Order: sequence, then structure tokens, then C-alpha cells
Amino acid sequence: MAQLSPELVSKFSNLQSNIWQNVSLAVSEAAGVGINFSDAMTIASEISDLYGEMSSPKLIIQFAFANNPESNQVVLISQDTLVDIFNTVTGKSVDAVDENTISEIRDAIEAIVQGLCLAAGNIRNEAMVASGLSVRLQIFSVPNNMQSAGQVLRTNLRISGEDLSGSLIWLVDEETASIFTNTESNSAARPGFSVEGGGSKATGSSGSLNGLEDSGLDLLYDIPLEVSVELGRVRMVVKDVIELGSGSIVEIDKAAGEPVDVMVNGRLVAHGEVVVIEDNFGVRITEILSPAERMAKLNEVA
Repeated sequence: MAQLSPELVSKFSNLQSNIWQNVSLAVSEAAGVGINFSDAMTIASEISDLYGEMSSPKLIIQFAFANNPESNQVVLISQDTLVDIFNTVTGKSVDAVDENTISEIRDAIEAIVQGLCLAAGNIRNEAMVASGLSVRLQIFSVPNNMQSAGQVLRTNLRISGEDLSGSLIWLVDEETASIFTNTESNSAARPGFSVEGGGSKATGSSGSLNGLEDSGLDLLYDIPLEVSVELGRVRMVVKDVIELGSGSIVEIDKAAGEPVDVMVNGRLVAHGEVVVIEDNFGVRITEILSPAERMAKLNEVA
């Protein structure tokens, strides 16, 4: 059976920090709390080595890129880590999880796939979509594409957050790794893919606008988002609020001339300056926050 080339393993390993930064942001936004995926370590692993440590049930997230539906990739999360994720996301305290409790955090779980799609799309400079999404708590069964491979790429990661410390395993075959690295595998990698079967979708084929619309991403264009501009904030005690009246001046925490905050669905995404357009106020965007900065803001909230 074919062995993975050291060059592919090295290229894929070098992408991990960027890939999981996207996943951290996607999951944190979906969960409403800061959850970080870090310390990625990628190795070429023999399929036979997987069986010995997969005897107990785990959360199995399985999907494929839509252009390559036979090349499944798998995310494995242990039950202990899953309990910590559930407690962190929901604010509850349980000792075990089942299919019913998993449904309460499904948005956060599926956001892992969304983050991987986004990361692949950023690397390839085109929208990417996943299909055949399956989320199950069960004993791991190696997908057909991995059974027929001599080796797979295995990435071990640390998951951390407030009162959260756990681990995750990501398994991909050569063809999927080649899509991320923009290289050719034995079967030429092809662009495109969407998240189906669970919730969100992000798709594409040609990288052009028409390609995106044909693949279904245009279905998301009419989803409303609340965009607000925040001049500043201040904390006041009840007594001071009650005493407010016409003519009262409330001093906020920003100096004159400082940029205002642009929020999308309550999340800080950009800074800007106030402008006047005819008789209306507007905001000129001066800075878009990077994924790392948005992640830091989420951690501050958490």
C-alpha cells in the first residue's frame, strides 16, 4: 500500500496553525465562549495503529469535500473532552453525554467543520463546501477510503477554554491533504465543497461569482445580520441612572476622535470613523479585525 510522502506530511503540518485558528474562531462564535484549538502535531499514521486506541465510543464527526465525496475525513473527540465542551458551552454540569445532550451543542460541534471549510477556502482562495456530514457518539469505524490507504495523516490537538482542557484527533487521507496543500495526489484534487446534513453551507466550484451562485452559496445571501455601531460604553449604578434627565451628560469610555466599534450580531469585527452622508450618519471602515483579534475579544467576553 502507498506511503505518504514526507513532503506532503511536512506541508500539511505547516498549515495546522492557520487551519485551527479558523476553527477556533468559528467554534467560539457558534458557542458564544472562547474555545481554542492549538498545539497541533501531525504525523503519518498506519491504519492498523488506529484500531488499538479506538475501542471506546467517541464523538465521531465525519464528512467529505463535496467534489470528492469518497474521501472522508474524521474528527474524533473523547467522551471526557465532550463533557467539558458541553459544560463550557451550556453552563451546565454533567458527568456524561448522550445523543440528546449532544444536540444541545450541535451548532458548536458543526462549527468545527465550518472552520475547516473556511480554512481550506482561504488556502485555495475559493469557497469550499463539505457534504455527508455525520455526528455520532459511537465506536469508530474506519471509512472505506482510509481502509484502502496504507497511511493517513493524523493530527492531534489540544482543546482549551474556560474550565475546558481536552484533546481532538483529525484524520485525513492523502487526497484531502492534497486539497489543503494545493498539491496533486494520485487522484488530482478538484476544487469545491459545502456542509450538508446539519446546518450551515458554504460552497463553490470555479472560484468565480457565478460558480459560487451555482453551487448554492447564494441561498445564504438573504440571511439578515444585525450591524450596529458602538460609540462607547459606561457602567453606572442604579441611583445615577434614575437621576438621569433631559440635559444630563453621560461620559463614555472613549476619547474624542477615537474609532468607533462596528459589531455584527453583537461581535466586534471592525473599527471605523463616523462620517456624514447628506443628512445621515455613516461609518467608514478603517480596520477589519483579524481572526486572532476576534478570538481575543471572545475570550474577554468568556
